[in-house]
Amino acid sequence: MRNGYSSADLHIHTTASDGTATPAEVLTWASERTDLSVIAIADHNTVEGALEAERLAAGYRVEVVVGQEVETAHGHVIGLWAPTAIEPGLPAPETVERIHAQGGLAIAPHPFAPEWWHRHGLERFDRGALDLTPLDGIEVANSTPLLFLANLRARAYWRSRRDTLARVGGSDAHMPSVIGTSRTLFPGSTAADLRAAIEARTTRAWGPGFSATRTLRYARKVPEIRMRDRAARERAEDSRRP
Repeated sequence: MRNGYSSADLHIHTTASDGTATPAEVLTWASERTDLSVIAIADHNTVEGALEAERLAAGYRVEVVVGQEVETAHGHVIGLWAPTAIEPGLPAPETVERIHAQGGLAIAPHPFAPEWWHRHGLERFDRGALDLTPLDGIEVANSTPLLFLANLRARAYWRSRRDTLARVGGSDAHMPSVIGTSRTLFPGSTAADLRAAIEARTTRAWGPGFSATRTLRYARKVPEIRMRDRAARERAEDSRRP
């Protein structure tokens, strides 16, 4: 903790979706290689990895927030403190309502991600979606390579809505070495303190600095990430079949 503030990474993926590290490996790296106090596992359309990390967390230094990154009809929405998986493909406002119904908080990750990168950004997918969705926060720091301008646009949008939206940072890590390279700063040290700070809009966001090494590591991992993403989607489709 520095000056009464601690750090959290609110956007981490595991092998439960398209990440390359297991929940245990994520916990080990976050505990031993970073100064993070809290991490949130936010796999795509599943809470399995987050729930596993929560079960294992007692043996590690960091606290775990159960999250999920839901693919809505308007782009992605992260649900924090949301332990029940939400059906993908719903309108973003309905997805947020379902997150809130289970006591969670809703965050817009990488909202201005360019369309050529992927149609995952809430605002880029459908202009006006940010204004129409009852979000609790917006991710203004994301460590995915080539999202520098998207981060700047997200910060500008937050400044126009700072009274109603918390600003947060999440690495969007698909590999351990990226964990903590973007983060949320909050007064206190616990997951409960983090939640209170998001609700009070007193969080700060930090990162990411430029790193050629991180960009190269991502480039090398892209084939594996895509393979895991396809496999996760196939598992999801199989589970929905009668």
